[in-house]
Amino acid sequence: MTAKSSFIGLFPYFCLVLIVIIVLVNNNKSQEDDNKSNSMRGFEEKKKNRALLNREQAPEFANEEEYIDYLSKKLIPQHLNVYSTNVTTNKTALQHHQLLHLHHMKTAGTSMDGLIHCAIDRLRKTELENSIAYMNIHECSASRYTNCRDGKDAVCRNRINGSAILSYCAPLMDLETFGWTREESYSVDDEDEEDGSIDFSVPNSKPHAVTVLRHPVNRIWSMFRFKTKSCYKCTPLIDVYKAIDANETSDITTNKGCLKQLVNHQTHNLVSSKDGYEDMPEHELLEDAIHNMKHFFTMVGLTEEMNQTAAMVGKVFPWMAESIPGSDKRCPMPHRNASPRNNRCGENQTHWELPAHPDEETTAAIIAHNALDIKLYEQAVQQFELQRKALAMDQLDSE
Repeated sequence: MTAKSSFIGLFPYFCLVLIVIIVLVNNNKSQEDDNKSNSMRGFEEKKKNRALLNREQAPEFANEEEYIDYLSKKLIPQHLNVYSTNVTTNKTALQHHQLLHLHHMKTAGTSMDGLIHCAIDRLRKTELENSIAYMNIHECSASRYTNCRDGKDAVCRNRINGSAILSYCAPLMDLETFGWTREESYSVDDEDEEDGSIDFSVPNSKPHAVTVLRHPVNRIWSMFRFKTKSCYKCTPLIDVYKAIDANETSDITTNKGCLKQLVNHQTHNLVSSKDGYEDMPEHELLEDAIHNMKHFFTMVGLTEEMNQTAAMVGKVFPWMAESIPGSDKRCPMPHRNASPRNNRCGENQTHWELPAHPDEETTAAIIAHNALDIKLYEQAVQQFELQRKALAMDQLDSE
């Protein structure tokens, strides 16, 4: 048999093998396409339900005037809800889940907490001398926070769930874990409250929330000055960012929380769902954070405008105003948690004097690693200005 005839005899078998290979490849490709399609459907479904309030149900506004009108209803004075615990002794308590303060580190959150503490202390000496359930939880106390969040510390979980006022320095996505949920509604009308049909002995389904945001360059530089040694081992911030980019941070810190503070921290704090969080594209993270800022929070303050923020808080929450009827105690916005006088990063544990503002190279590095926070802050500035208009505070400035 010649080589040519041998090849001709085997040719049909080659064709058969080739056909089988083509069929298998097409089947695999079809399966991959199906998997991608299912994955995308799952992603889109998670995307719909990602926010605390479903974004698809968010109200739409034809112009700025309509939105300001919406805000003016949202920002009406919010008084604390009280219920009787003992008619005979006239004892009362605050309804659970009334006010949440979401505290981002180095945004004057500790100052805001100081104002809340002062206001609570003042209330205890006036008409609410009985039960005012307050609780705080901060993720910077990592082990306490993790144990509480994961249910290992039942006392902590119960105290948070049973609190009327909560200072919460942690991601919004963990809030539901602690029992603080929100009714899925964009309504700003409280008709049920006006007709007295709400039972204040059960937790509030629409807690009011406040947060204060800060320009990321200012916030991160303040964070670095505050935790120069304990977080970053006295390493220049520009070198910390270089280590982050090279994924070689172990010589600086093994504390992931310290590193998270340096990269879009405020945006991540305002994302509200864990579903698909790790795979969310950046624009989705930002959209979710902005949505929650505008719709979950009753009002948003700015660190750079703390006097105006304090005045706004006093208008929206009268019990936190600097002065209230029936009390001589004043509660101005304090200034707390300043950078340490000795960071022990100098020679012989002396102070390493850091400037009030970072140099150009460090500023550029902060901006490059915080593009989402920059955009979030720009939206927060706009929101703050619209709140001022809704509260007619801009008119007071012009008089």
